[in-house]
Amino acid sequence: MAFHDDLLAQALQLAHSDPPTQARLRRAVSSAYYAVFHLLIAEAVLNWSNVATRTVLARAFDHGIMRAASNRALNNSLFPATGVDPAILNDLRFVAQTFVQLQEHRHFADYNLTKDLEVIDALNQVGSAERVFAVWPSIEAAQITKDYLVTLVVRPR
Repeated sequence: MAFHDDLLAQALQLAHSDPPTQARLRRAVSSAYYAVFHLLIAEAVLNWSNVATRTVLARAFDHGIMRAASNRALNNSLFPATGVDPAILNDLRFVAQTFVQLQEHRHFADYNLTKDLEVIDALNQVGSAERVFAVWPSIEAAQITKDYLVTLVVRPR
C-alpha cells in the first residue's frame, strides 16, 4: 500500500473512532490533507523518467506553491482548458479545490485550538479526500491532469 493510501486509511480510522476526541478528529483532518498532498506528489513524480531520482524530486514540492497552482487551476484565464473533456476538467477542478480546502481545514485542525472541531466537519473533510482518491483514476491519464501536476512543483513565470 502506498503512503498516501495509508494516510487516507488512518484518516478514516481516526474520524470514525469512538470516542471522537479532539486529538483524533484533528489528526483525521490533517491525515486527510496529507493523503491528498502525497497522492498528488506521487502521481507527479511518476511522470519523471529517472526512477532513481523521483524521491529527490518529491522533496521539491511545497505546500504554498501547490496551493497557488490549485487556485490557478480553478481559473479559466490562468489555466486554459480549450478542447478538454468537460467531465475531466470538472473532476480535475474538484481535486484542485479540495486540495485548497483540505489545506485550510488542516491549518485549523493543527493550529486553531480556540474552537472545537466538530465530528461532522472532520467526517466531511475525510470524505472529500476519499472522493479525490475515487475520482483520480478517471483523470490521471489526461494531458490537462499532467499539466496540472507540473504546475504543482514549478513556479509560474
